[in-house]
Amino acid sequence: MNRVIWILLLSLTAISSCKKECNEPSDFRDEFTGQYQCHETISCYGFCGTCSSERDTIISITYGNTDSTIIVLGREVWLDSSNTYYAYHYGLYFRNDSIFSNYMNGGLGCGQYESYVGVKISDIQ
Repeated sequence: MNRVIWILLLSLTAISSCKKECNEPSDFRDEFTGQYQCHETISCYGFCGTCSSERDTIISITYGNTDSTIIVLGREVWLDSSNTYYAYHYGLYFRNDSIFSNYMNGGLGCGQYESYVGVKISDIQ
């Protein structure tokens, strides 16, 4: 009888000592989703005239439509193993708790560059 109680106690201890991570797999996107305090810089190129601006803003990063994407500034992206995304005229990367985003839009004659550099301030989306 003592042996049965001993085995039961060991089993209960092993089950109750399991951390949350044992039961719920972590989503790799949790590291990136949340709010970021950013410095936004917009500047024109070409013959568009003058359209330069700078301001501080907060951007939110949320889960994407699939289990491997996130949404950043209205774009659904997937990150490679170095936490980087690149597409034609758009680059994004994360380092530690910082974000760096660069986008060039427009045509052959004129357009604008958009740059966001910031740091994560909250995990809440």
